[in-house]
Amino acid sequence: MNRKIMILMVAVVATVLPAVAVADVMITGSVQGVGHQIPDQFMVQPGSNYAQAHSLAGFTWTSSAVNESEDLGMISMGFMSNETIYEINVLDINFSSAAYGNFYINVSVPGSLSQHTFPDNTYLYFSTSPFTFGVGQVESAGHVSSVDLHIEGTTTLEFPHVNNSTTVYVAFNMGAGPANDVGSFNIAMSYVS
Repeated sequence: MNRKIMILMVAVVATVLPAVAVADVMITGSVQGVGHQIPDQFMVQPGSNYAQAHSLAGFTWTSSAVNESEDLGMISMGFMSNETIYEINVLDINFSSAAYGNFYINVSVPGSLSQHTFPDNTYLYFSTSPFTFGVGQVESAGHVSSVDLHIEGTTTLEFPHVNNSTTVYVAFNMGAGPANDVGSFNIAMSYVS
């Protein structure tokens, strides 16, 4: 009988002890939350050479003003089977905050070397200064980063210390290639303050 009483006592203590450990005072309150619109931290917009690139080379930028999946817009580019196209200052990336931050750009190119996504010699350029045409190349006096759109993979670029006085300029070099080369890429951008 002692053993049964002992087991019963342990069971009662194990059941009642958590209730005893709970505080004897409860106070409740609530906090209200409300959202409000703030400016975009960075914007992509047509650059100084957009109209010329659009009319001569079929370059098109279509922005998405409101998009829940963080899609800022769509770039469409024309290419030729036997001529290279250079498009400089076709897009600008601007920032709204006066505080300095770091800007990261991830460019992803799907495909493989056996199925090239763009013709060879196709590049995407970013710079902190406007681009100019050099002899057979795109040049800039600023911090220039480039991505080879002919090779699959993801490239991460960093632009440190950007703020509302910074502009990142965008240029393309579309290599000549066969009409069956249909390429695609994705640009994901992040501003970190």
